[in-house]
Formats: sequence, C-alpha cells, structure tokens
Amino acid sequence: MPIYEYRCQQCNRVFSHLFRTLRAAEEEGAPPCPACGAREVRRIVSPVAVLSGSKTSAGEQAEKTATESKPQLFGRKELNQILQERKRLGID
Repeated sequence: MPIYEYRCQQCNRVFSHLFRTLRAAEEEGAPPCPACGAREVRRIVSPVAVLSGSKTSAGEQAEKTATESKPQLFGRKELNQILQERKRLGID
C-alpha cells in the first residue's frame, strides 16, 4: 500500500494519499487537493528515515531506539540522593 505525497499547485498545500495497491496508484492517478479541490497537484519526494549503518535488524534497531528515548527512572533512594545534592549545592 503506497503512500505518496503531493503539493497542490493552486494553494501550495502538501498532503499524503494512501493507495490500496500500486495498480490503483497507476490507474487512479493523482488525487485532488483536500484543501481546495484543485486537480493540479504534483507528486513530491518524501523525506527518508535512515536508521544506521550497522547490520542490525529493524526490530533490534526499533527496540534500541525505544530504550534510548525512555526517560531514566529513579527509585526513592536515588531521588533522595539527588535532593540532598541539590540542597548541598543550594539549588531549589
């Protein structure tokens, strides 16, 4: 199911359109602009996401990214240590 991005030549809006199949994309052609209804739209190149150059599977890379983006969790002991250090430094 391809998703193509288009730019309207009338109102300059960029929008995405999902086609059910490649054949549908070929047969139906470009969709009208959802903002102004103009048929004068141009297909544009979408930005591409590059994960990394390493030889990891997509699942491994997604898991690594999810783990890295999670905030660090602290227990009560760690929080008390942080609060004590802030008090010592005079930070409220």
